[in-house]
Amino acid sequence: MIFGASLPAYSEQIDTFKVINNMQDRTYNIQNLPEPRRVEGVTADNFKQRVTDVYSPAVFKGFAKQWPLVNAANQSDQALCDYLVNVSTNTPLPLVLLPQKTKGRMFYSKDMRSMNFQRAQATLQQALAHMMHFAQANQALAVDRVCVQSARIKDVMPKLEKELCNPLLPDNHPFIWLGNPVTVAPHFDEAHNIAIVAAGVRRFTLFPPEQIDNLYIGPLEHTPAGQPVSLVDLNSPDLTRYPKYAEAFKHALSVELHPGDAIYIPSPWWHSVESQSNINVLVNYWWSGNYVSSALPFPMLLHAIQALKHLPEDQQTAWQHMLKHYISHDDTRWEHIPPTLRGVLGNRNQSVINKVHNWLKHKIAR
Repeated sequence: MIFGASLPAYSEQIDTFKVINNMQDRTYNIQNLPEPRRVEGVTADNFKQRVTDVYSPAVFKGFAKQWPLVNAANQSDQALCDYLVNVSTNTPLPLVLLPQKTKGRMFYSKDMRSMNFQRAQATLQQALAHMMHFAQANQALAVDRVCVQSARIKDVMPKLEKELCNPLLPDNHPFIWLGNPVTVAPHFDEAHNIAIVAAGVRRFTLFPPEQIDNLYIGPLEHTPAGQPVSLVDLNSPDLTRYPKYAEAFKHALSVELHPGDAIYIPSPWWHSVESQSNINVLVNYWWSGNYVSSALPFPMLLHAIQALKHLPEDQQTAWQHMLKHYISHDDTRWEHIPPTLRGVLGNRNQSVINKVHNWLKHKIAR
């Protein structure tokens, strides 16, 4: 009787646990997050004032709706593939293969020692054939998902680049991303980014840089695609393991974009990208004004960790003051130095940038 009487109580506990989990799922559903600001009528003349001077993401609805690529995608997957093949070369593309068990989440293996995907190369025709196979297959079949990550369009589809009009960044060379439904974990870019959805539906979920402590960032050197990523699964966050994500969620933005829509992502905002359609295409433009590797922020971060992390706390604090002093927009701090001798503190023209770059190479090579 005692054992029998305990069963309903245990069952109620299980039901209550399920209810709590379901409530948690709804509470942290990224689809319920506020969207980034929308900017209408953005032009090359007002781009800086209305977009980049405001340090937050922005959405441009219908920005590229006239692109032939977008028009082909709006017809059908087959029309999209035919269009892409027509503007492509036979140049091998970097391919990512995601087994069915990954459900398209491009991430680490369970023990984090390797990745849950494989890399390969294929022509665009071969890649598209595999994508179409996934799109047409019964989802019960063990069909890998395939995607092409970050191929420079001028190298693999030179005809396409001529048909992509972006008046905001006319001199920048775009990259293309295409594939089956794939989710990329929150990461940052070292450059500002305009990403344009050309085919399919994509969801962007974004976090301000100051939320880094609440996103549980993984290894800096051992990463899925070059940049460190959050270990939190945004579609199923484990708050027992990652409790501070609850705070990051309060500051997040999320938006679902359709063919022709674009989003501006300032660097280094954290962002997750989830492509949701059977076949998806994204075109993006990066720009930063940094033309040498030593001017990129991420190598600086790794160098700072290597140089400062082992120091005693008082010396770390001293160097933090040093960094705060020199990384400043207050040019009055250097007025005591003759302008021609300010070097990297003064007018950072290409000559100064190259000189500092070469000095750093010499120092590191010693």
